Amino acid sequence: MSIYELDISWATTANERRHLHWELLACERVRAVFLTARDDVLAILFGGDRREFDTWSRTLDEDLHTTATTNEEGAF
Repeated sequence: MSIYELDISWATTANERRHLHWELLACERVRAVFLTARDDVLAILFGGDRREFDTWSRTLDEDLHTTATTNEEGAF
């Protein structure tokens, strides 16, 4: 396990922060989440190597845009 920084500057709305919260809870490889001195960065204790963390972290923002688009289309 290692600690990596996760840039969350993309999560600016309450909906995006809720999505991020659930993604962090759902990931079995995320063992702990720590606040940092910066508002747009979290420290993540991750059960995998750097490559796996980078791959996983890229899916967070992608999943949000897919979910948001689906929700908007269903609302109309």
